[in-house]
Amino acid sequence: MPVITRLYETCNDAAAAVERIEALALPGVEPSVMGGERLRDYRDMRVECDPATGRRIQVPDPAPATTAGAALGAAVGGGAGLLAGLGLVAVPGFGPMMAAGWLASALTGAAGGALAGGTIGAFVDLGIPADDVPLYAETFRRGGVALSVRFPEEHRTVVEDTLAATAPFALPDLRRRYEAEGWRG
Repeated sequence: MPVITRLYETCNDAAAAVERIEALALPGVEPSVMGGERLRDYRDMRVECDPATGRRIQVPDPAPATTAGAALGAAVGGGAGLLAGLGLVAVPGFGPMMAAGWLASALTGAAGGALAGGTIGAFVDLGIPADDVPLYAETFRRGGVALSVRFPEEHRTVVEDTLAATAPFALPDLRRRYEAEGWRG
């Protein structure tokens, strides 16, 4: 099955894209997410960004009743089930990553085959050009999230259009921005 992967700046952007994909309710269309530590923080609702500075701030643990209410609220939101299965995967060259859905097993297999070049190959299989893999790694380090969608070919146009509705990063612009800040992939 074909796979399209898009990179989003925030967990909220990726979650909005997941909601749109899930709302299609098309058979065989499967979203999956991956990212760094911020993705787990988002799922656990432990970290927020200060609206004035944009810096991450720790959120105190809510009371048990609040936690139950938050969990229930998350369960009815789109993508909550996907994030519930979020797991840690150690991927050589990326370090620890969070992945949910079918990506968790795909990346675990890549980690096992990394000595044979499996890591790059696994990301290429996700529709990510080999030259962009370091850009994805840096974006995950900075809090970005990738959404990969597997789908039957007959759904390609609607999946592409739906992913475009929540603006993903434009990779050439992102690369230029990181390089202007001193990053060298």
